[in-house]
Amino acid sequence: MKLLMGAALITLGLAFGCSGDDGKDGAAGPPGAKGAQGDKGDTGDTGPKGDKGDKGDDGPQGEPGPPGDGAGGDSGGGTVPVGTLNASCMKPCHTFAGIVEQWKTSRHYATYVANLGGEEVESWTGAKSCGNCHASDGPELRLAGDVTYTGTTGPVGLGHGQINYKDSVSSSIKEIVYAGQTTVAVVGCGTCHDNSPAHDPHVSGGNYVAGSFPLRVPSGADDYAMVEKSSAVGTSDGSNVGKYKAGNACMWCHKSRKDVTNYILTTATNVSITSTSWGPHLGPQADVYAGAGKGAYEYIPKAYANSSHTAFATGCVQCHMPPVVENGNIGNHSFYPQLSTCQNCHMNSTSFDVSGGQSLVKNMLQSLRTRLDSLKLLTRDGVNTLGTALNDQDYASDNALPASATGAAGRPPVTGPTAGALYNYFVMARGSGFGVHNPTYAKQVLYDSIESVGGSLTGFVRP
Repeated sequence: MKLLMGAALITLGLAFGCSGDDGKDGAAGPPGAKGAQGDKGDTGDTGPKGDKGDKGDDGPQGEPGPPGDGAGGDSGGGTVPVGTLNASCMKPCHTFAGIVEQWKTSRHYATYVANLGGEEVESWTGAKSCGNCHASDGPELRLAGDVTYTGTTGPVGLGHGQINYKDSVSSSIKEIVYAGQTTVAVVGCGTCHDNSPAHDPHVSGGNYVAGSFPLRVPSGADDYAMVEKSSAVGTSDGSNVGKYKAGNACMWCHKSRKDVTNYILTTATNVSITSTSWGPHLGPQADVYAGAGKGAYEYIPKAYANSSHTAFATGCVQCHMPPVVENGNIGNHSFYPQLSTCQNCHMNSTSFDVSGGQSLVKNMLQSLRTRLDSLKLLTRDGVNTLGTALNDQDYASDNALPASATGAAGRPPVTGPTAGALYNYFVMARGSGFGVHNPTYAKQVLYDSIESVGGSLTGFVRP
């Protein structure tokens, strides 16, 4: 009976859809597998620039790099001062021991500084012949033919440095006149070298290359320079000094400026000496070096000869501008003679007085000077004879005593040979280096000059 009633109740529950209470939620299942990556989105706009950070501390100095492969000489033992320009682009001109620094020790530079803003500059460059050498553009204008002269023709050797010419109107021998406008009297880089834009290293840039800053003066193997001494009276053909390449540049200016053939006539009975500037200009080294037949006043029919020095390939440059290893073997631009060069031939010499040659020439100069002063031909002050100055050895400072000077009172007429001795005294005192430039010729000329005016020849023998 009970089984029947239970079954009936179950049947009845099913018939009417009755259900029980919901069961408790089950635990969360494990995560599903990772889905595939979606497509990359578009790049966003750039954000604003952040503030600049503080500068970090300097790192330690690196080790010096290895030396370059250049073929320069060994460096000296000294140190280069701080701040010195020594970069490769500055070589060989503007470094500590460079060409410009050498030039600043030269007489060319000292003369320039001494005359800055002075009246001397005007006298050198103002419508006179002085500017032909002393003005910064003197040689440049001479090469261009931009000079002033009277008559129809200038010097026949203008392109070789000749300054004298024969006036086609008056037939007198004159000097060309500087025609430039510069007020700077200086012998500097652009005076001797072509500094036009095509050759100016400041314009072209880069390191110096040999030959890129050429000399203005023709200095090829067949080029030559000229001094003023002409072949005959009444002509102005000058004398060919020789082919000395770079040395030609020195000879364009270091000469007497006087044509002694026409300046002193051997047959003259009364040579006019009216100024202390009578005679050769200061620095007539080229005349002495040119020597026999070309330089001094010579006493015919005596013969004259030159020393072996005249065989130097570059003349003046050989001794005055020896190569400097640190400057790429470019010549020394202080222009002072270097004893080391002399020692290539005179190996045991310790001074320029090789074998007593300079001492001998000084004695000869003193003998000639003493006699000329007694003839009332020399002065320092332009008024009196030498006086106590006769005891010094500053021969290059002596000048000619004008006939109108007080000290010249009673002076007899000056003949050609006597004037020649006076001229020779000045040439050798001012340009011989006490005989070094042409030892044989210097001694011959001095001997003959002393003999001509009746001076003492004791202890002297003509070479």
